[in-house]
Amino acid sequence: MRTTLITSVGIMTLIGFVATGCVRHDRYDTMREATNSLKEQLVRSETGCTAATTALETRDRQLAQAQANLNALQEQYNLLSGELDTIATANDELLTQVTGIKLGALPIETQQKLAALAATYPNDMWFDADTGMLRFGSDFTFSSGQTQLRKSAEDLIARVATILNSPEAANFEIVVVGHTDDVQPTSSSVRYPTNWGLSAARAVSVAKALHANGTDSARFQVAGFGEFRPLVENRDGGTKENRRVEIYLQPMTETTWETTTNTPTETVIVDIAEEPMK
Repeated sequence: MRTTLITSVGIMTLIGFVATGCVRHDRYDTMREATNSLKEQLVRSETGCTAATTALETRDRQLAQAQANLNALQEQYNLLSGELDTIATANDELLTQVTGIKLGALPIETQQKLAALAATYPNDMWFDADTGMLRFGSDFTFSSGQTQLRKSAEDLIARVATILNSPEAANFEIVVVGHTDDVQPTSSSVRYPTNWGLSAARAVSVAKALHANGTDSARFQVAGFGEFRPLVENRDGGTKENRRVEIYLQPMTETTWETTTNTPTETVIVDIAEEPMK
């Protein structure tokens, strides 16, 4: 009886150990499966991280390349912009030349030279391509009441002579015309009692200066209009705009010179070689 009881207790104890062992084994399997799952997740995460890192590095390289391309394009833009500015400046200069030189009676080369020369004396010399006319302010060319050229004007007249002596301008007659305002001569009134005489003498002085610089005397015609062809209305005390000497270039074949009708004039034809310039 006692033996049977001991045997029964042993069997029950063994069953308990077995049961307990089975429970621990199930937990082990569960934990192992969980661990394997975590390992797989870790591997996937590492793979994803590696892929993301690779993608980021690729993006960085692409960004660096894009920046390099942008810099290259910027350099090209700056270069093209500079070239465009150069072209625009050249176009502006050409437009200025084209608009400043009209299709007048003079050869284009002569117009270009005279227009360029006038541009260097903007306050003292003017050129009109339509009429082939040069205009000099008398205040720059002569002292008050005088007919001898100022020293400052001699260089300008010499440069004009160089243009008039060029082959393309050689076949043009040179008509030199003097003008005054309505103030009558005072300091030189004995020699030039009227503005007609003063204006004609100033025209002669310009013609002589051109001749002294090599211009053929056969090309000249000289006239003085006094105060009778003002550019603007005369003002009290003198009007510098009306004190001027004008040069008109006309083809040598023309024998007449158009003037405003019904205007009193006194034309003086002078042998410009008769008296040397002093």
